[in-house]
Amino acid sequence: MLKFALLGLLLRQSMTGYDLAAVIRNSINFIWPAQLSQIYRTLGQLEDDGLVVSEVVPQQGRPDRRVYSVTDAGQRAFEAWNGELVTELDPIRVPFLVRFFFGGTRPPQDLVTQLRVMRDLHLKARDQLADEIPDYIAEFAASDNSTELDPLIWDSVRRAGEMVAQTWVDWADETIERLERAAGQSPPTGD
Repeated sequence: MLKFALLGLLLRQSMTGYDLAAVIRNSINFIWPAQLSQIYRTLGQLEDDGLVVSEVVPQQGRPDRRVYSVTDAGQRAFEAWNGELVTELDPIRVPFLVRFFFGGTRPPQDLVTQLRVMRDLHLKARDQLADEIPDYIAEFAASDNSTELDPLIWDSVRRAGEMVAQTWVDWADETIERLERAAGQSPPTGD
């Protein structure tokens, strides 16, 4: 998936790996995060496969920049992938929920503490998606590399992330309440 995300971004404009990492951090990171090392490794594979080319651009007083651009083959590969109809749900892997699933052996207060941490993380993600990302979308959409529908589509994806984060907050609140209610009904344990 990262391969196609990079191709899609590079079709908007030529960029360095570092530039791509910044764009991902401010756009699709909440649905498809990527470390700089993954980005550079994938760019190398894309170049080996003839889907991108790179050019070293000298800079005065700073290290040279390697700028990547999509080839015609890369554009065809991206368009073929982007044109495929998605007919199945991707499995959702949430390590926290697997751990939580087995939390019945832990004291309820430990579970509540963990849930509050997760709740706060999702609140922070929701607020970032609501407050920071729209400005980034507007800035990128104002460039010459944006299509007419890009701002609407990008904001729709951003909104999906915001809604998912809010769902996590709501779930955590509900589960905390249920655990606290269950703990209040439990008979005291003798020490």
